[in-house]
Amino acid sequence: MATAVTMPRLGLTMVEGTVVEWKARPGDAVEKGQILLVIESEKVEVEVEAFAAGSLAAVYVEPGQTVPIGSLLAAVTAPGESFDREAFAKTFVPEREGAPATGSPAAVESRPAPAAPALAPAYGVKAAPAARALAKKLGVELETIVGTGPGARITVEDVEAAGSGDPQLSIDVRGDGPPLLLISGFGVDKTSWRRQSDALKSSFTVITYDHRGIGSSRPMPNESLTIATMAEDALHVLNRVPATVVGASLGAAVAIELALAHPEAVRALVLITPAVEKDARLEAVLRSWLEIEPAEAEARIRSMLPWFLGPSFLADVPKREAAAQALRSMAARTPIVALRHHARALGAWLGTRVADLGRIAAPVLVIAGGDDLLVPISAATQVKKRIGGARLEIFDGAAHAVTIERAERVNELVAGVAREHWRER
Repeated sequence: MATAVTMPRLGLTMVEGTVVEWKARPGDAVEKGQILLVIESEKVEVEVEAFAAGSLAAVYVEPGQTVPIGSLLAAVTAPGESFDREAFAKTFVPEREGAPATGSPAAVESRPAPAAPALAPAYGVKAAPAARALAKKLGVELETIVGTGPGARITVEDVEAAGSGDPQLSIDVRGDGPPLLLISGFGVDKTSWRRQSDALKSSFTVITYDHRGIGSSRPMPNESLTIATMAEDALHVLNRVPATVVGASLGAAVAIELALAHPEAVRALVLITPAVEKDARLEAVLRSWLEIEPAEAEARIRSMLPWFLGPSFLADVPKREAAAQALRSMAARTPIVALRHHARALGAWLGTRVADLGRIAAPVLVIAGGDDLLVPISAATQVKKRIGGARLEIFDGAAHAVTIERAERVNELVAGVAREHWRER
């Protein structure tokens, strides 16, 4: 029988822990007593050993995710044992209070099993009373703040930082060479660019960041987030150094706004699946996604897949499930409140810059997916027509997530644009 690896209790006050790093990958052989992963609780990192020898059959919680104690983290199987990832997760029952930290599912109390492993605590926002009072005074939503106190508790300092006006964005800079800014789309964080960052860092300085309220980036106080403020955030990330700017989906809107408001910051522009005009279908889909809580709810993840991925990718089960797991991981770092602010900002922006597209001075490449239902080819074609000299590249069979489905070709195109227009200046 497969052995469940669960989030251990490391102290009497511990209620949740964060996976920092996995020391093994699914399919790797593990020995009893081998360091399997590193977790963090109350700012202390602890190595967790494997309690059984065999093979790491599945990982359910990715690095960066915070889950309650007793949550299913992984499964270890005996050599040659058959294993069904989804079935194991569905039959897993969280350990009762006071039970051993890790071990077999047989050692837990009998009660209805959850549909999927819990990925985030469900007991509300943890904040000091003074922090709650200050948040109310400043108009800051506690649900959008990542707490830095013990057990991820929100402190007064966290609230002050959230309301200070300093974007305090989570930024990742990799590689060396001409700067390349990648702006994420709706509902995803900077890890969504992994395929591009890994491939392009050898030739470029690849800069990625999390939008306001996502990951470790501070949110905007109240509901003041706009595409214009997000473009100012992008300028802040660049520190006014001109770069090739690549934006996907919502990120394309931010890139367009940046190019219009600060043309000196953009040497070339790559717009991936850009939405510029108002579209009833896009708005309806966003509304439906935002009705499903929490952000990492399995129903929400599954409902997003057909809109993001094309038929051939969806039919490839390993690729589809890998994409689903990546969405779960990002969703756990993306509060639903932040998503609502982003959706509101995009909805208010759509239709306002159509007549201004002709003012974009930078060279532009537009990339579209032939099977994209969220932003159809017709929308991308209109963007191309309105921007003088823009090129359009259509990926037949791909949907909205072309950076995943056609990663290699996207990387080639981005690198080509960046090299060409960097040499020209």
